[in-house]
Parts: sequence; C-alpha cells; structure tokens
Amino acid sequence: MVPVAVAPTATSSIRCSVALTGTQIRSASRAASRTQRKDDNKRDDTNRARDIDATGLRLLRLLALYRGVVGVALAVLAAGTDASIETYAAAFAYAAWALTSLFALPLFTGRTPSLLLVQLCIDLALIAFVLVSTQTRITAYAAYLFPIAAAHGWFFRSRTAFAHAALATIVLLLAEWFVRNMSVSGVTQAAIVGAGYFLLTAVGMLLGGSAADSERLAISRSEDIRRFAQVNQMVISELSDGVLAVNADGAVIMSNPRARRWLTGDDAAMRPNQSIDDLSATLAQRWRSFVQHGSTVDGSPITVNIGVRGENETGLAKSKVLAPRFMPIDVQKDEGTIIFLEDLDQAQAEAQQIKLAALGRLSASIAHEIRNPLSAIKQAAQLLAEEVQVSEQAVSLSKMIDKNTERIDRIVRDVSLLGRRDRGSPEILSLPTMTKECIEELIPHINAHGGYQLAASSDVKVRVDKSHLEEMLNNLLSNAWRHSRKNKGSVRVTIGSNAETQRAIIAVHDDGDGVAKNMVDKIFEPFFSGSGSTGLGLYLVRELAQAAGGSVRLGQSTTGARFVLELPLAIVKL
Repeated sequence: MVPVAVAPTATSSIRCSVALTGTQIRSASRAASRTQRKDDNKRDDTNRARDIDATGLRLLRLLALYRGVVGVALAVLAAGTDASIETYAAAFAYAAWALTSLFALPLFTGRTPSLLLVQLCIDLALIAFVLVSTQTRITAYAAYLFPIAAAHGWFFRSRTAFAHAALATIVLLLAEWFVRNMSVSGVTQAAIVGAGYFLLTAVGMLLGGSAADSERLAISRSEDIRRFAQVNQMVISELSDGVLAVNADGAVIMSNPRARRWLTGDDAAMRPNQSIDDLSATLAQRWRSFVQHGSTVDGSPITVNIGVRGENETGLAKSKVLAPRFMPIDVQKDEGTIIFLEDLDQAQAEAQQIKLAALGRLSASIAHEIRNPLSAIKQAAQLLAEEVQVSEQAVSLSKMIDKNTERIDRIVRDVSLLGRRDRGSPEILSLPTMTKECIEELIPHINAHGGYQLAASSDVKVRVDKSHLEEMLNNLLSNAWRHSRKNKGSVRVTIGSNAETQRAIIAVHDDGDGVAKNMVDKIFEPFFSGSGSTGLGLYLVRELAQAAGGSVRLGQSTTGARFVLELPLAIVKL
C-alpha cells in the first residue's frame, strides 16, 4: 500500500475552520440568548404595565388628580401675574385635560404603556412651554415631574422607566438651551433635576418590585389558605366523630354532616346561629360547665335522640350514646368552643365486625361444600321430572324440589357474601343509568311493572365496583317492592348529590307500613328479617357501601320506609 501524506497546511486549515465555526456558533448562541432576554424583559415590561390591577388604577387616578391640581395652580398663578395669555390658556387646557382623563382612565385598560408615554410627553410639552414663555428658572417647574418619574418606575420596573427619565432630562436641557443659551448654572440645575428623575425612578422601581412581591406572596398565601380551608372542610366532613363549633354565646356557628344527623335528624340543616340548648339540654349543660370551670365535672357519656319522630312519621328514630369532648377555640380571647362527639357504639360495632368476618369465612367454606350436593339434587330433580310426566303429583313434587333447591342456593350465595368487604375493581359509573338498568332487569322477576318511579337531578357519577353497586341496588329495590303496597309507582327512587360531603345520594322510598319502632336498631344486623327472608340483604348493602367508602341508613318519612344510600362522587377530569 502506498502511504498518502496529508499536507500540514490543509490540516491546519481544517482545524482553523472547525474552530472558527465553533466560535461562530457560540457567538451566535450568546447573541440569540441576549436577544431572547431582551425580548423577555420587554415582554415582561409591557405585561406589567398592561396588566393594571386595582392598585395601579388608583395610582393612575392619583396622578391625574395631581396633574389637575398642578394645572389649576399654574392657571391661577398665570392669572395673577403678568404672564402671557398663551401661558394662562396652556395651564388651563392642561388642567382640563388632567381632570378629564381622571374619568377616562378605565377606557385605556390594556394600553397603559402608551398612555404613560403620551401623558409624559404632554407634561414635558407644558413645562417646556412655560419655561420658555416665562423665562423662569428650571427648578421652578421641573420639580413637578418628580412624583411622575417615581410613578413610571413603579409601573414599568425596568429600563423603560429610565428611558422616560432620560427623555425628561433631554427635554429640560433643550428648554434650558432656549432660555439661557446653555449657561453653566442652567445646565447644572438641569443635570441636578435630571439626576433627581433617575433617582426617583429607581426608588419607584424598588417600591413597585416590593409591592409586586408582596402582592404575589399575598395571592400565594390566599390560595394556600383556600386550599387548606377546602382540605379542612373535607376532613371534617369525613370524620367519624361529630364536630360542632360554638361561639361564646352558645350559638352553633359550624357543624359537620355527622353532628347534624345525630342532633337534628336525617340530613336536617341547622338554623343559622342555632342555640346549643335547642339541640341537647345535656350537651348544653356540659358545655357551660366547661366554659365556667375549664373542664367538665361529669365525663360520662350522654344520650341523644336521633330524629325524634312525630305521631305519623316512620324511619330514623333511635337514641345514640355519645362521648363529648371540649376544646377552646382561643384560650386568650374566649372565642368559643369546639365540641367533638364520639360514637361509643363504634367500638362495639367494630368488635361485632371482627366476629362477623370470622363467621363469613366459615360460612364461605361451608357454602362451598353445600353447593356440590345441592347441584346434584337439582339435576336429579330435573331428570326425575322428565321421567314422570304422566303423574301430576310427581311433577308437582319435582317442581317443589327444584324451587326449594333454588331457595337453598340463594341462601348459600347470601351466606357466602357474609364477610365480603373487598373494594373489588372500582370504576366510574353513572348512577342513574345503573339504577335504570337494575330496575328494568328486576321488574320481570318480581312482576313489578310500573311499580318504580325514577327521578335524577343530574347524571351523578360514582366510583365503585360494578357488581357491588348492582348487588346494593338490587337488594334495596327488591326489598322496597316486597314491603310496598305493590301499586303503580309504589316505589320512588330519587338520585342526587351533596357538594359539601362529595357524596352521591340515592333514596329508595316505598309506600308500605314502614319499619316498626322495635326493629329500627336491628334491620342492618345479619340474619334479622321481618318478612321471612334470609335477613342478609340490608346487611350486605351496608357492608358493600362501607367497603366503597359510603354508607346506608334508614331515613325519615311520613309513610313507608326510606333507605338512603350514599357513595363517594367520582372526580371526572375534563
């Protein structure tokens, strides 16, 4: 192979070319960065001056009023001296323009930079005209622009404000040149006044920047406060305890939904500034003891009646044992008291839940063992029915066997669900659509044509497992029809939502005899039934609702029974 030699000059040229290209690229990049920064500064400058808020509008009005007062003063001075009629007319026109602009400022919102520049040019034109016509010293009128220079610094907060100060200084120097032909004293005075313009512009920029920082901090803090208030409201609404805020006079100024439900009934809203004496005399006595002595002498639980019913009312009417706890809102100023109401039945319910969970696991294993022979019995009954078609009695007996095996299978299925509290696979579902589908599927099986009326305020979305929602709706709807008068529209279903608690609410109301008073406390217990069923339907509804983060309760009604199911609203992102 013949070696190929590369000339050193060519290699050097290539290296120089590459180095030069890299230098050009870096220089172009720096130039582009400087240009971008200039554009950004100019854009920020324009945006700051354009986005006039209430404070900026007030400052513009103060400047307009300041100009009007100065213009009137110049007109009065011109009228009282031997000044020319032109000076008097110019001062009067300037005052009229300033006072007119005081009322026309809102029309210039969004064009503040142009407005400030035009106003400054008119100011300079007036001062230059007065200086030339009156032949007075520059300090006599030029100091009038000091507040205006500071205001321009406040508005722009950039080099544009210094450009305005430089423009004012140049105009004063030109006016001095026309008046005194650039005397040393005149130039010195103009330079001092111009330096004052720059100094006050810088002061205005500092004040404006500080005001902007304070405003941004205030906005940020207000947003944080708003978010914290929303979080606090949601946390308080979700507490298992009831919460009341009582002022020094004993008026309830805040309450969460659970406290309202315990003290006033089924979702009843408290009246504004309702007295604590109207809610519970025992609770009011404990509160007064806490206010007077700093602690309650009696720490025993109290009993309150939930939703005291009238003579013809059915539904939520039972007593609840609560343990109140008191905390002062402000110890020094005695602003009021926070009262926490703890449900003592909750511990007992949790213990019962543990027992039921163990029972559910046992029942599930037993149910699995029962289903195998049950399927064999059902299949044998069907085969027997095919063989004994000639005997009506045998056919009737086989149908009885088949019917009872289906009943046993249903009982086994309900028992297997006894300990079911898993969340399943939650998804966003339309509650009105799901309810309508469940009603349509349920009607043929229970012969309830025309028996249901559905009303929905809006397309309420919930996030829950679909099979769990179907199970809850089917149990509530079938239970309502079973206890109704079975007429057209006997069962009314309403769907709505509560923005405060972020809950979807479905109420199933029948026209039956309602729930007897001695059964109100037991209807959600497992295996309790007043109609011969397994007694697991409402219990399963409660378990599945709690697993989904919701609840079910017996509501108040004047006729029949009204069951209220609450589920968390789904957050739908647009």
